[in-house]
Amino acid sequence: MALSDFESEDVALLASVAIATIAAVIDTFYGSPVFKALKILSLFLSLGLAYHRIKTSKPYFKDMPESAWKAVGQQYEVRISKSEHGRGKSPHARCLVPGQTGGFAECWADAEVGSDGEVVVQVNSPAALRIEIRK
Repeated sequence: MALSDFESEDVALLASVAIATIAAVIDTFYGSPVFKALKILSLFLSLGLAYHRIKTSKPYFKDMPESAWKAVGQQYEVRISKSEHGRGKSPHARCLVPGQTGGFAECWADAEVGSDGEVVVQVNSPAALRIEIRK
């Protein structure tokens, strides 16, 4: 696994944990106030990054009723911006339809992710769908 396989959040979390560890070891031997402050700062940064990672690891769901589709030419589409779903620039998206016995099943509609992280779903006729977006 190369460093390029990690996302920027992962690298920041690893760096923060590494800095906290180094600061804790140096503070143990030298007792410098600079390393005490660095240790506390990196601890809070690590906690914040870990919280963000946990929050974004959960899937984002959006139920789309038939009335939510916008006509674009001969098709209908729905757009979900990156700021709305909060799953970064390269999430994985899929469309689900309500099952007959409850739950949801993957359907025929394709969800495309743009270069800016926006998810676009196009269909020939509006239908009630659930869009699932994961990081």
